[in-house]
Amino acid sequence: MGELRCPQCGGRRARRCHRVGALERALSGVYVYPFRCQLCGRRFRALHWGARYVKRSADRREWERLAIRAPVVLRSGAVVAPGEATEISLEGFTAKTAARLVEGATVGATLDLVPGERPIEVEEAVVKAVRSDGIGFQFVRLGDEERRRLRRVVVDRLAHEHDATVPPGPDRPREGRLRILGSVDFWLVTLVIALIAVAWLRLFPWFTRCVYGMNC
Repeated sequence: MGELRCPQCGGRRARRCHRVGALERALSGVYVYPFRCQLCGRRFRALHWGARYVKRSADRREWERLAIRAPVVLRSGAVVAPGEATEISLEGFTAKTAARLVEGATVGATLDLVPGERPIEVEEAVVKAVRSDGIGFQFVRLGDEERRRLRRVVVDRLAHEHDATVPPGPDRPREGRLRILGSVDFWLVTLVIALIAVAWLRLFPWFTRCVYGMNC
């Protein structure tokens, strides 16, 4: 099966994410899984026929982290610690630093991702994991403008990572109203309505003779 297409932005960079609730667990039995678009953040369900996903630990990331080397400055109260960001995503980042932090600690951060441009200021990030190769942070508070700038950086890097030897498939324009036809939820609702209608007619066959005002 080819790359999944996001129903919102049309991008082809989606990542399998956690199932939520009994419905999504049941749908996975027929190969319908939830995904997260890495370009716009939209969460959607899609048919991935024949695919089975191995259950991972509870901290499995829904966002793909991209390799990067960029200066970062961490702030915690009056303490300021320099470091180097080694991974970045729309959800958070990984950094190497001499600062001693524990899981659950919160910091502010300045990410200098693009040379020559103003650094991205993170108001608050929380430590999610402390490993030998770096500390994983998740964004807690990030201004709208800073989030837009971060999204642009991530999208640009995703585009550069795309295999240049395999050109992307041609975009097929679709009217906004027709996009719903590609939604798994739309077809699930349609199927449920059809099954209810069939069951009703089987249980109450006289109904078909009364629909048009005929004598019952």
